[in-house]
Amino acid sequence: MINYRIIPVLIVMFLISEYSYAQNSPLLNLSIGIALPVQDLDGELVSTGDSGVSLISRDFIKNNYANSSGVTFAGTLKIPIGKQGYFRGRLSGSYTSFNLFRKSFFGTTIQNNVLVPVSFDSRFTVTGMGIGFEINPFPESRIRPFIFSDITLNLLSMSLIRNNNLTSLFNDTFRMGVMPGAGISIQIDKEYSFVFGGSYHFGNLFFKSVSSSFVDRIVFEREGIPINDKEGLFYSNLSDPDSYPRQVSGKSKSTDWWNLVIGINIKLGK
Repeated sequence: MINYRIIPVLIVMFLISEYSYAQNSPLLNLSIGIALPVQDLDGELVSTGDSGVSLISRDFIKNNYANSSGVTFAGTLKIPIGKQGYFRGRLSGSYTSFNLFRKSFFGTTIQNNVLVPVSFDSRFTVTGMGIGFEINPFPESRIRPFIFSDITLNLLSMSLIRNNNLTSLFNDTFRMGVMPGAGISIQIDKEYSFVFGGSYHFGNLFFKSVSSSFVDRIVFEREGIPINDKEGLFYSNLSDPDSYPRQVSGKSKSTDWWNLVIGINIKLGK
């Protein structure tokens, strides 16, 4: 008869056992996960008054970017440094799209001083490249925790949608950031391993900007609008489109988010 009480012991022994080889070859990591906006990247896009009239929130662009959770895709080349496998260099590329699980807002707004039905939505994406460093304290174990930190170059893209039309298109904006993270890989065989991890992306630590020019005013039916993430003045009438664009004092805003991912490591050179 099988003694089922020893099965958990065997599983633990399998997971903590060590391989007889070191991880000295480059790895390609492919991952997918959830992106969770925090701080100024989060917020509400639409505000509704007591009268039931809905407009773009006055906090949008001024204090936040009104995003909700989305999806991130990434590929990372991990290059061994030294023969022991404790350290790796990292070269990565990623694409993150927010608001994928948020439904478009439907309501009533004022347009040309007339109540009309309206739908509002927005898009915010980040295309990034990174270079960094990874530490693996147990390079020969089946279970391999790791920590890393990347310097990232990010292209921010944003648009505002009213009645299913791209009515306000912002300039693609270059920013530089930092992304620390950690995870754990579970070895399947000598070529593949599963990876579970998380990271916190400071997406725009460097090169923030703001434009106080009336030419760069934020209104509907315009393209080439600055994202305005640096503290300063700009012109906008998104929250009251029937009025003339007014000067707004915007705060410095951070585009930060969590990444929670699963993926696979593929050992190269086989």
